[in-house]
Amino acid sequence: MKFSVVGLGAWQAGMKSWGKNYTRDDVIKAMNTSFELGVNFIDTAEIYGYGKSEFLVGEVLKRWKDVFVATKIAGYNARPRKIIKSVNSSLKNLGKDYIDLYQVHWPPSYYTSLCKVFRELEKLVDMGLIRYIGVSNFLRKDLENSISCMRKYEIVSNQIQYNLLFRPAEKDLIPFMKDIGMEVLAWSPIAKGALAGKKKADAVAKVTDATFLRVRKADNLLSEMGHIAKRHDISLAQVAIAWLTAKDVFPIPGAKRSSQARENALAGDIVLSDVEVKALDDVSKDFLRGKIRSIIPRYIPNILQETVIRLVGGI
Repeated sequence: MKFSVVGLGAWQAGMKSWGKNYTRDDVIKAMNTSFELGVNFIDTAEIYGYGKSEFLVGEVLKRWKDVFVATKIAGYNARPRKIIKSVNSSLKNLGKDYIDLYQVHWPPSYYTSLCKVFRELEKLVDMGLIRYIGVSNFLRKDLENSISCMRKYEIVSNQIQYNLLFRPAEKDLIPFMKDIGMEVLAWSPIAKGALAGKKKADAVAKVTDATFLRVRKADNLLSEMGHIAKRHDISLAQVAIAWLTAKDVFPIPGAKRSSQARENALAGDIVLSDVEVKALDDVSKDFLRGKIRSIIPRYIPNILQETVIRLVGGI
């Protein structure tokens, strides 16, 4: 299958962390607009609204047959006795017989054997319930340990936070992934709207993301993006996405509305010059600093992670 240059993220379809200024119908229209414009990859997760995102994706996919579907099992469910229950729940929500790409949303706690987890995932491939195995938010060490566990199949992708405001993955993780032929999927490619020029943290997903808050110190970056946007007659968000495609990674921006979906999908046709890419690299070099951290510390037991997330009803 030949993928579109840009995918679609469906976190917003969970409706939980993104405010109340949009509706279920807005999300459905955004998905349909994306697919109408040729996007053929959608990514969701079991904890986005605790199945709500998967269910909406499944409803929309009744109209669209040739879309590659990726979803994610919560890190705390990545345990041998939990995996089959999670995959069956996702299949039911999505209305699918199999899932194209099944990803571990974040590394399970240190009290869970990574090798047992990935052996169970390989069994799902043998059973025909999933086609490919991927991960999300795995650091290099986690990746290396997971890869060493594989016996029959490969881990084909790692979905990571990567954008102009958050670039530490370039120092070690991305080069390692490219060296071994693993796909880089970039979540939050527009930094939850910050790289579209938004500075107000008006939703939980933004308030809790330090990367979004960096936009307050990014006037020079936004200015350079503005020059490039004007030159190409495109938006700031499209500049941010085009920078990622120039880096040979696969961005999966989300969209709450049809207008956003259109903008994101059309960004796949934009090609920045080498000079423009370098200019963006230079003006955002401060955001290479720091390091990637686990989104949930691995010393926290799975059962405690599960309890907390269940109490808040997903993300």
